[in-house]
Amino acid sequence: MRKKHHAALAAPAVLLLAACSGDGLGDTSALSGIDLHFTDEGVPEVLISNPVEADEESSVILSQGDGEELDPEQILHVSSATVDPSSGAVQQENFSEDLPSLLFLPMIEQQSEFIYDSLMETGATVGSDLALYEPGTPETGGVDSLIILRIDDQVPAYATGEEQEQSGDLPEITSVEGEAPELAEAPGDDEDAPEETASEVLIAGDGEEIGATDQVVVRYTGWKWSDGEVFDSAWPGVTAGAAEDDEADEDDEADDADDSEDEAEGEETPPAPPASFPLDNLVAGWAEGLEGKHVGDRVLLVIPPEEGYGESEGHELQDETLIFVVDVIEAAPMPEQTQQEMPEQPELSEEELEELQEMLEEQGAAESGADDADAEGDAEDEAEDDAEDDAGDDDE
Repeated sequence: MRKKHHAALAAPAVLLLAACSGDGLGDTSALSGIDLHFTDEGVPEVLISNPVEADEESSVILSQGDGEELDPEQILHVSSATVDPSSGAVQQENFSEDLPSLLFLPMIEQQSEFIYDSLMETGATVGSDLALYEPGTPETGGVDSLIILRIDDQVPAYATGEEQEQSGDLPEITSVEGEAPELAEAPGDDEDAPEETASEVLIAGDGEEIGATDQVVVRYTGWKWSDGEVFDSAWPGVTAGAAEDDEADEDDEADDADDSEDEAEGEETPPAPPASFPLDNLVAGWAEGLEGKHVGDRVLLVIPPEEGYGESEGHELQDETLIFVVDVIEAAPMPEQTQQEMPEQPELSEEELEELQEMLEEQGAAESGADDADAEGDAEDEAEDDAEDDAGDDDE
């Protein structure tokens, strides 16, 4: 994963970015009083000369980047900070971390037209810093929102690199960069299946090396060795249950008809984003087959049941050899889990232990005596109350 590089700063180590007039959406004047600083550690500091107040969603480019124009089909690396629009206090940020957030633009277009347009309709480029303001709504409890966003990078949502010639030792894959891979034909004969996980690079990327416990962002399709049926996929338009036969073609035609009906009714199918997960949470064959490969690779994996779902009793793929083609889009080490250390307990001598025991016993006896006294007092109070009630009855 590409790391962010902040500009070299002179002492005092801050970079001042003032809002550019007119480069935004909505009420850009409401955001004109924002000044963005970065410390030499990359931590953002936001100065607001006037509290941000606007009746509409508004955004502005604080600093124009010198990178390429944004591609609506790609994945953005972004750093962000949630900011109090009244004081400029940074409430949460990941600028100073090694791991930026990833935004899949087709998905953002579906989820938030405002954010998508702020990225795509303002002329923002890679390297740009933006401020995005959304007034509070009943759904947010009336809380106004201000986000500072930096576009660190953009990458394709698939493997990119040099096509590699297949060895012929593993199932043949129809592989074209940027398109969903296809299994040429089902192997069928289980006797030919490898007994251990086998892997082969179909497209060679030039990114970072992948670790066995990395968090990865991938496109993938999985087939069953036995019949070539797709059982899982993170590619748009690829559905589980499809195989290379007439029945699958008929199913595809039916799906296309359903899609056409949805579009006719104005219902758009949400774009399929890449998948993201830590390798060590998956079947063992994934970590074994992807470890040491690189970001940008398209990797063919063949995983026997023992390193797939063989130990998952009752799983539909328990006895299946699995075929995967995986496009590695991004990878990064998982954050280390910090364990809270228990304070060391002092070692006590036998005499100290006896004293501690006696103290605990005395404390217990004192508490017991207090409870008895309280109970006795309650009983006396109750007796007095009864006596008063009886006296009242006599007077009547």
